[in-house]
Amino acid sequence: MAKKKKLKLKKKNFFILICSLIVFISLCIGGYFYYDKVYLNKINDIIMSLNGDEYITLNLNDEYNDDGAKATFRKEDITNNIIKYSNLKSNEVGDYVIDYKVEYLGKEKKVTRFIKVKDNISPEITLNGKENISIYIGTNYKDEGAKAIDNYDGDITNNISVENNIDINNEGKYTIKYSIMDSSGNSAEIIRNIEVKKRPIVHRNGVAVLNYHFFSINGNDCGTNCISINKFEEHLKYLKENNFKALTMEEFRKYMYNEIEIPEKSVLITIDDGAAGTGKHNGNLLIPMLENYQMHATLFLITGWWSIENYRSPYLDIESHTHNMHTENYCQGVQRGAKMLCLSKEEVIADLKQSVAVTNSTNAFCYPFYVYNEQAVQALQEVGFKLAFAGGGYKATRYSNKYAIPRFHITSNITLDEFISMVA
Repeated sequence: MAKKKKLKLKKKNFFILICSLIVFISLCIGGYFYYDKVYLNKINDIIMSLNGDEYITLNLNDEYNDDGAKATFRKEDITNNIIKYSNLKSNEVGDYVIDYKVEYLGKEKKVTRFIKVKDNISPEITLNGKENISIYIGTNYKDEGAKAIDNYDGDITNNISVENNIDINNEGKYTIKYSIMDSSGNSAEIIRNIEVKKRPIVHRNGVAVLNYHFFSINGNDCGTNCISINKFEEHLKYLKENNFKALTMEEFRKYMYNEIEIPEKSVLITIDDGAAGTGKHNGNLLIPMLENYQMHATLFLITGWWSIENYRSPYLDIESHTHNMHTENYCQGVQRGAKMLCLSKEEVIADLKQSVAVTNSTNAFCYPFYVYNEQAVQALQEVGFKLAFAGGGYKATRYSNKYAIPRFHITSNITLDEFISMVA
């Protein structure tokens, strides 16, 4: 019986031993595989990482200084073996990558940096024409629009959206808003201000067109066509203090062609020739006086005699008084004999075109010595002049012959009362 128990115990101990051996062997095999497949692979792998951020955002055309990457193998620095591949174009909006790749002892590794190039500059939008515009109630307003240029997309004018709240039938202040957005979502806008006003009182009594010639300090040293600058200032002061509007030639032309209305107190100041005191080269008396009183005038310049640059001022329009046809007693048997009256039509037209090339305007023309004939009028019309001025001594109205507009001839002996009677 004791023998049987002993044998049974031996078998049990043997079984436990066998199981222990099996567990031990399993642990050994598992440890081997872990060591071989995990640890050895780990220490024999390339370790690679980016220098700097993985995701980068650049503004268009910004210079990009790449920080690169680094790589090691078993603590050995193999960074110099890295080859970089990049499709980056910093001058084009888009998504790009830079790949860093290394091969070493039959192994290879790659890391990637992601770069987004974006445009953050808004388009430039500008108005065509004026920013502030006034129109009269009932006037059909044709807007000149705007222009938009983008640093990346180029001309995107056609993409401009317009918001217009103008009511031309009601007095008030309105705006036109022009908005633009480029392909990157950058936006810009600009505003035009429009004022719709009541029409002024229509000028029913005509316009006094005043005709001056020369200016001097004393007014008695350049003939009867010459007045003192003090007397001219007296005229301007009267006009200013009594709320007269001195018209530009453009305003006068539009009035004569029924395009606009003008204030009841309006005058047109004209000066003929371009001689004594009218320019910066011959006394410079006229322009400072106009600028001081902020009154507009028109100089009819003999363009072939003096440079137009002598007369530049925002208060002085320059129109034609021929290029070189201001010659008295040139024609036999013709009143005052102005050269314009006896040249051929072709010669007259050629001279007028020379003058227009200088003034860059066909708004108005002034006949030399106030004289003209049918051929002269035809030549003016063919060249494209809208108005022509002569003499007469009475006011101009819309019913006046547009190619024989009358003027008041201002001479040295004019009194202030006489001047006032002209413009009243």
